[in-house]
Amino acid sequence: MTLRTLAAALAFSALQVLPPTGAWAAGATDPANYQLTPALMDRMDKVAAELKHLPRQGDDDREDDDAQSVEDIARQLDARPQVRAALARHGLSSREYATAMLAALHAGMALAVEKAPGAKGAQAFTPAQRANVEVLRARQKNSP
Repeated sequence: MTLRTLAAALAFSALQVLPPTGAWAAGATDPANYQLTPALMDRMDKVAAELKHLPRQGDDDREDDDAQSVEDIARQLDARPQVRAALARHGLSSREYATAMLAALHAGMALAVEKAPGAKGAQAFTPAQRANVEVLRARQKNSP
């Protein structure tokens, strides 16, 4: 799986579960300081695989399309019984999944643009963000 495919898959998975939203603030659970692990990423992949056939929430189903925090996103995940059940089957809370998804999305985007002309390095990243980029880099190298 290429890096762009990974980043696109993570973004696609997020969009299938969540309605389109405005800016995402970190709230009490900050994705910038959340450490991803290979085992966590494997569990997230399993959840995404289970949910890929779940219909996307339509515009009429959106109760809160202004999610601004991990907590808001977690509430949206919890509002869907199929999502809540899939998360539970894989030992994830909605808050943990939302935080990890945003952390993985950020790391995937950083990897996707790191060799682009004019790209800035990870100097401004938190230690967790730098580690998350490396977790995704290792997954990319180990995927067929």
